[in-house]
Order: sequence, then C-alpha cells, then structure tokens
Amino acid sequence: FPGVDAGLLDYLPPRALCLLDDPDQVTAAAVRAREEAVAADARWAAAGVAVPPASARLTPWETLRAALDSRVQVALSPFPLPEGLAGGAIPCATEPIPAYQGRLQAYVEDVTRWLREGFAVTLVARSDAQARRLQEILREHALGAVLGVASGPERPLAVAVGEVSRGFRFPAVKALLVTEGELFGTRRLPPPRKPARPGTTLQALEAMAPGDLVVHMDHGIARYRGLERLAVAERDGDYLILEYANGDRLYVPVEKMGLVQRYLGAEARPPALDRLGGSAWARAKARVKASVRALAKELVQLYAARQVLPGHPFSPDAPWQREFEASLPYEETQDQLHAIRAVKADMERPRPMDRLICGDVGYGKTEVAMRAAFKAAMDGKQVAVLVPTTVLAMQHVASFGERFAPFPLRVEMLSRFRSRREQQAVLQGLRDGTVDIVIGTHRLLQRDVRFRDLGLLVVDEEQRFGVAAKERLKQLRREVDVLTLTATPIPRTLHMAMLGVRDVSTIETPPEDRLAIRTFICRFDPAVIREAVERELARGGQVFFVHNRVESIHSMGRYLKRLLPHVRIAIAHGQQSEAALERVMVDFYARKHELLLCTTIIESGLDIPTANTIIVNRADRFGLAQLYQLRGRVGRDRHRAHAYLLIPREEALTEVARRRLQVLVEFTELGSGFKIAARDLEIRGAGNLLGAEQHGHIAAVGFDLYCRLTQEAVQELKGEPVESPVDPAVRLPAEALLPDVYVDDPGLRLALYKRLAAAEGEEALEELAVELRDRFGPPPPEATWLLRGMALRLVARRLRAVEVDLRSPTVRVRLDRRPGVDGAAAAALLRESAGRLRYGPQDTLTWHSGEEDSERRAAAVKNLLRRLAAP
Repeated sequence: FPGVDAGLLDYLPPRALCLLDDPDQVTAAAVRAREEAVAADARWAAAGVAVPPASARLTPWETLRAALDSRVQVALSPFPLPEGLAGGAIPCATEPIPAYQGRLQAYVEDVTRWLREGFAVTLVARSDAQARRLQEILREHALGAVLGVASGPERPLAVAVGEVSRGFRFPAVKALLVTEGELFGTRRLPPPRKPARPGTTLQALEAMAPGDLVVHMDHGIARYRGLERLAVAERDGDYLILEYANGDRLYVPVEKMGLVQRYLGAEARPPALDRLGGSAWARAKARVKASVRALAKELVQLYAARQVLPGHPFSPDAPWQREFEASLPYEETQDQLHAIRAVKADMERPRPMDRLICGDVGYGKTEVAMRAAFKAAMDGKQVAVLVPTTVLAMQHVASFGERFAPFPLRVEMLSRFRSRREQQAVLQGLRDGTVDIVIGTHRLLQRDVRFRDLGLLVVDEEQRFGVAAKERLKQLRREVDVLTLTATPIPRTLHMAMLGVRDVSTIETPPEDRLAIRTFICRFDPAVIREAVERELARGGQVFFVHNRVESIHSMGRYLKRLLPHVRIAIAHGQQSEAALERVMVDFYARKHELLLCTTIIESGLDIPTANTIIVNRADRFGLAQLYQLRGRVGRDRHRAHAYLLIPREEALTEVARRRLQVLVEFTELGSGFKIAARDLEIRGAGNLLGAEQHGHIAAVGFDLYCRLTQEAVQELKGEPVESPVDPAVRLPAEALLPDVYVDDPGLRLALYKRLAAAEGEEALEELAVELRDRFGPPPPEATWLLRGMALRLVARRLRAVEVDLRSPTVRVRLDRRPGVDGAAAAALLRESAGRLRYGPQDTLTWHSGEEDSERRAAAVKNLLRRLAAP
C-alpha cells in the first residue's frame, strides 16, 4: 500500500462503511508489495548506491488492518460458506449471462424469453449517447426499450446508463442485467473525465524561452531576451524584450505579443539578426511574398483538382454501422467523434476524399479508419489498408478481424508473412471481389494487385514509404477516397495542414488514465539495464530492448542473458523468416517471453499493453520522429511507462543528436507529437519541403510567417477574401498585468500571457480566469483588468477597431478603413443615443458614457461594441 498511512482512515466519518473486496487477495497483494520493496533495497545496497529505502515508504498491512478492525466492515467473497459456519454472511446467488459476441438476433430471442418468464431486463450502457444508440438498435429488432432501469410490468425492458463490470441474472428478485461486454464481446471503459487543455494543437508550436530566435511581423528576426516590467505613461506593464542587430532593443507590450512568433527555419544554422528600423526586412518579406504566389498556384491546382474529379458518394450510415460502432470497447473521445464525422461527411460527397488524421500514438486513429472501412464495405466497395511493416500488418489483421467478426466481411492480409499460395488466393479474392478488406505492406502497391472495385485506401504513416510508393499513392488519390493516419506529422504534412490546403483532423485528447512516459537518457550501464528490467518484471510487465544492428543483435542477446539469467528473452528482426518472426511476435504477445530484443521493426503501431518499459541502445543514432515512435510503443495501458535512451559510455554526442535527445526529455507530456514535428523541422531543416528553391525563402522569414504568406496567396487564388488581421490597442483606466506577487515565475507569466492573447472567444477567456483563480487564488485588481482588457480586445477585433480608449468617461473608438460594423445596429444606436454617440472624422466613434466608475464603464463599452459588431 504505497503512500497509505493508517492515519488516512481518520479522514473518514466514524460510521463510514469500509468495503474489503476478497480480504485474502488483499493480504497477499500487500505481502508481495513489501517483499518487492525489500528486494529492491537489497539490490541498491549491493550496488553501493545510497537511496532512501523503498520499504520505508510502505505502511505495513498489519498497521492498516488493525485500524480497519475498529471500523464497520463488509467483506466480499466469491465463495459461499457452509450453512453452519455462515454466521453473518448474506448469500446473493446470481447466474452469469451468456456472451453474445455481437450476435444480436440470439440476444433478441433470449430477451423475448426472459420477458415471458417475468424478468425485468436492463441493458447497461456507459453513456447517454450509447444508451440512445442501443435503444435504436433494439427498436430495429422490434424491441421497444425505455431509458432508465427496468422495473415491473410497465417497464420490463430498459437501457440504463452506468458502469457494471459484468452482467448477471438475479432469480430471487426477477431482475436481469446485461452489459455491453456480453452483447458485443468487449467491456466498455468510461470516457476521459477531463478534456485535453487547449493549446496542444498545431497552433501551439511557438513556446518561447529567453535566448530563442523570434520573428516580429513588422520588424523581422530578433533574439528574445525575456520579460520585463516597465512603467510607461505612469502605469506598470509587462513587455517582451527583443534584441536586434547592433544590440538595439524593442519592447513589445504583452497585449501585442500576437505579432511575435518563435523562429522556425529551414536551415540548421541560425540566421542573422535584422537591423531595427532597416529596410532589409521589408524587402525580404516582399521577395518571399512574390515567390509564394507562384508556389500557391501550384498547390491550389494540386489539391483543388480533386474538388472537380468524380468520386463515389457513399451512402449514409446503415443499421449495421451503428451496431459496429456500438461494439467499440472504449468510449470515443470528443476529438475522435469530430474526426469520424468529418471522414463520413467526406465519404458521402461526390468527390474523392483526401483527409489526414493526426493524432498521438495510441489516441485512437485506427478506430477512425475501421469505421471508414466498415462504411465503405457496407456500400459494396473494397478497402485497402497500407502499413509500413509486416508486424503492424499482422496486428491490424488481428484487431480488424476481431471487430469485423460478427459481420459478413472477409478481411485478409497481403505481405511476406503469407506464402506464395496464400498470396495468390488473396490476389484472386481482390480481383473477383470476395475479399472486402485487405491489409498489407508495400506489396499492395505492386502491379499484380488488381481490385474489382476499390473504394477506400487507408495509409498508415505515409512518411515511412519511399518515393516510388508515394508516386503510386498519388495516382490512387485521383481515383479513390484516401485516409492517411500519422502520429508525428512530417514537415511537409505539417506545412499542408497549417496552410489549410489539405483536409486535416487532429485527435489530441488522451485515452482515460493514460500517463505521460518517463524518459531517461543514460550512459550504457549494466546496472541501469538490470534495474529497469527487474523493476518492470516485478510489476508483471514486459520489456522492449531496441538494438538496431542485425549483425550484432545475437551478441547483444548473449550479453543480456548473462546480465539477466532468469529473464526469458526473444529476438526479432526483419531478416528472420516470415514464420520465425511471426512466431516470436505472437509468443511475446502471449507473454511467453519477458524481454523482446529487437530492431526498429516494432516502431509503427505495435500495441502490447503489458509492455511498459523500453530500452533503446545507441539512441544517438536515431531520428527524432523515430525515437518518438519507439517511445510510443509503451505506455499504452493505465500503468506508468518508462523509456531509457542509452548513449555510449565514452563517445561524445554530435550537436544534432544531443538536441534530439534533449527534445525527447523536454516533451514528455501527453500529446507532444505535433510539437516534436515542429522541433524536428527546426533541427534537420525542411528538406524537400516544397522544392529547393523555397529553402532560402523559409530561412529568410521563418516557417510561421512563410506559412501565413502562402496561406494568404492560396486564399487569393481561391477567390476568398483576404483581410489582414486587426490587433486593437485597448487603453484602460488602470494597470492590466499579472503582478509578480501573483505569478512569480517569468516563464509561467509569459505562457499565461500567450494563452490569453491566443484565446479565440469569451468562453475560452472565462475558462482561463477560472484556471487562474484555481491555481493562484483570487486575482488582484491588475489581473482582473487584464482579463477585462482581453475580453474588450476580442469584441474590438470583430468590429475591426484599431483603438479603444476608455480612460475617461468620453470613450473613443477608432475603426479600420473596412470596419466590421452592423449598419442597421449602428443606425439604431445613433438614434437611441440622443447625441451621446457620434461618428467623427478619421473613422472615429465618440461615446459620452456618463460613467465615472471605470468598471461599469468597461462593461458598458463592451456591450456597445458587441451591439455594433457585424454578426
């Protein structure tokens, strides 16, 4: 019982009921935990390492047991006691429910019989949405079910919302509960309790630290030197310090920090700083703008071509689609649902789909692909799923086969895991249409693969395929719907997503109870390897050991066997025979081996929930995205996972390798894939992002501004209106900042200022205000005025107001040359104001508010701007 003190029970009310689930098992678990802690203490002592004893952090079970004995207890036991010894035991005899495994007709027949026998039948769903879905499925099978709990003749069949581990029949009270586990063969898990905090998406790639290079939209490339408190016009405020060439400095108020972005270049070497007030920056922007217009024309032609190409409009969801979706053993996250809706909408349009699903490892991209595949197959079309490795193909076949088993669909695999005869049988099935879904590697792109009626192509991790494969994919994109899945977007993909010239959906909400992976960079040390492996095995897990050299992998295996003689070790690499590799992977999945010594063959998509420690040898030789993918092979269950990146004992690391490893340690939180993709762009350059001729343009202005300029050019060529954003200056009658006494860390203050500046609506601002109160306490007046000012800026931006000055009762609002004013509302306000509101020269509104109280004046001005702004 780590961290549980007997005194913890003192927090419970005196008559609180303590429930012990199988006391014998609880006692055994406590004894095992104690023994493991004592063994760990002995290992550290033998190694001569002084660490606080693990056993001292555990409360003895006897201590807790004694404290429990003084309280009211109920013990649960799965075994009945003999009648003479039963004492205070209460028998609750129940009977198990048969497993239907998706056979709904058999369930309907049983329910009909139970109802005739007088049972009240309740089907337990895990959410309101799932309850309504199951109610609809029952209705399609001529069974009317009410929402709630079944009770008596009036409500004999119902669908209730709750969490029950297993269904049962309770004859004594004529009640019967059926869970989704019995109905679909898997138990649904509850949804994540907290949504992911906004800010981990593509827009949150610009975190700045002192010393970083930044780009000011108007003044060019500078070096960020930190945050400083300055008194301007007798009022204190926080300012970003930007250092330019010759030591010149620019002080940017935090409310204008939207003009400053972190510099991401296309070259490994840093650019020169611009001169403050010089003309070089304006010339560079103009040169890049002219260049990107030609590039944008090419992009628009490439990605708009599919808008006019004829495609197959898939039918709306059929009843079987709802049954298939209801069988998912997890609750979908909101991001997953958004992605699924977007994919279905694309498929139902009469043009080929080309959508990219970006989501971190283990965030549920495969489920989106499964639903799209099912929808296509239900419409009589064939589906091809293209994966980069044979191991991943094998796993996908297993997961697809399990989900599709209750339905009349044939799922096959085409890869080198199949014999020539088996491959020929699959190829024949694709030609005559008897194979509905095929999962394969590059083998799917060869000339002898012909489909009878291919409707959907799913590509998993497209960046892992070579040039020839991508050319073949480009050809297929013009003919069929294409869905691409990626965990760490390559720079080109990231660029396309930012530009908005490719359809993209992001999944950034982690599954429930998912924990961030602890990442350690260590010199190669047998003591570290032994401790990491034994700690994982002690909690019943498995270990990946990645050694990416086939010629020396067996000698590494012998070394590990000497180091860990009691550990069952298996070896897997791509040069093994198909049968041998398949047998090793299946045996490891079945837990016949405890440590898998392997190459990067496990890199993509492999999902083994019990493997929660990975050790990567010579981590300095891997690319950043590759390391991130390898780390993602662990931590896919509810246990804390560990990643050990081993580097040579003596050898000095290259600068690039050092920066890569540093990024992996820096970005350990959930959902770091997008941030890592952007940092990878910075470290290794943009490569052939859009052709060599664009390389210098990206370096000249930075990746972010380059994307913005290209996006504007794309919008112009599409005929969409391009309006430069307005950044209003709001003059407040009081200081507006986060005081040092409220948030003392400058880096944290900067991060909060960035989030406030990036808030896109009043609801987001309100959430931030709640967070500030929760983390730092009631906000002081300066922080309250900062929030008021940010809310006013949001409304002023909609109005395209350049300046709002409410320092005196006479409020001035200066508008842009193309203001976003609602003409009818403005006319009505001018009539109602009785001369207090006037429209003057230079697009200036003057309003005599009459409010001496500055807080009431701010609220009144916000209401006025809201009424004036065009909807």
